[in-house]
Amino acid sequence: MHPQNDHERRRARAIALTKNHRDDPHAYYVDVAKYPHMKNAYAAAVLRASTGEITSAGSIRCKTPAQAEEYAIALAMHTTGCHTILSDAKTAVINYSHDSVHPTTTRVLTALTQHGRMANNVTIKWFPAHTGDLNEPDGPNRNEEADREAHALTRRGLPSLPLESEPATDPDSEDVNYAITQYGEVLQWYRTSRIKYPPPHRDLTRNEATILRQLQARAIWTPVLAKHICPEIYHTDTCQRCGKARATQNHILWECLPPPPNTQNWQIPEEIDKKITSEEYETQRDTVRHVLKLLDLQKPGTTDRSQDVS
Repeated sequence: MHPQNDHERRRARAIALTKNHRDDPHAYYVDVAKYPHMKNAYAAAVLRASTGEITSAGSIRCKTPAQAEEYAIALAMHTTGCHTILSDAKTAVINYSHDSVHPTTTRVLTALTQHGRMANNVTIKWFPAHTGDLNEPDGPNRNEEADREAHALTRRGLPSLPLESEPATDPDSEDVNYAITQYGEVLQWYRTSRIKYPPPHRDLTRNEATILRQLQARAIWTPVLAKHICPEIYHTDTCQRCGKARATQNHILWECLPPPPNTQNWQIPEEIDKKITSEEYETQRDTVRHVLKLLDLQKPGTTDRSQDVS
């Protein structure tokens, strides 16, 4: 889930994981922070999900935050009674699932296994990073707390820095170093980058959603199109309202006069172009209903009715 494109989904996942593990004494959050004045050096922190206390911490030299996060997960596995580990580094979680972690982490895991101190049957879950404060009933965001504790570890022994002097974006932030490497993520990126219009609101009916999509694609059902598909029903493509021109989409929506009833003085096409880019339910619904009224007047046998309305 992309930090910008899937903000709501990420927040929903963060809330769900927080609710599931806020009272779990066997769940732990891990996070890392880069030392500000040391090259390729990271501090790792492990927090208990139920209390927020630090249970373990350490440092590692590696090249990427994901490698440091793998080390943090290994530290959490060393904790007695650990059943669940929550990490905001998706790359690290995937590397564990593929059994392909940093060599230093491998040595740590091997040593823990040899001494019988590594927890068994541990579930590693991905927790979305930088989701901010959650609602009070959901519980505190322990991932943010782990992030703050990891950064605090990097400043031990250094002069205290004022909060305003800290950079607005962490150099090891997932938002900065987010890389799409999986096929599904690459495909989703191309899809979202090509999106010009928002999807239909979920409260629209199926027919209304279809009309909105057709309107966005400038492919609504007109007599000009229907004459070729249903010639036994649409014998002519002449406009049923004015009877003077072909009933194309431009003619039905913008050119045919007089204006249809209940248009509320809409400025077409400028207003329609603005409204089909809206994500609001009321705006999409009103736009679709307006178009449906115009299309209803184009049905065969509506010439007399449209003249009465005019």
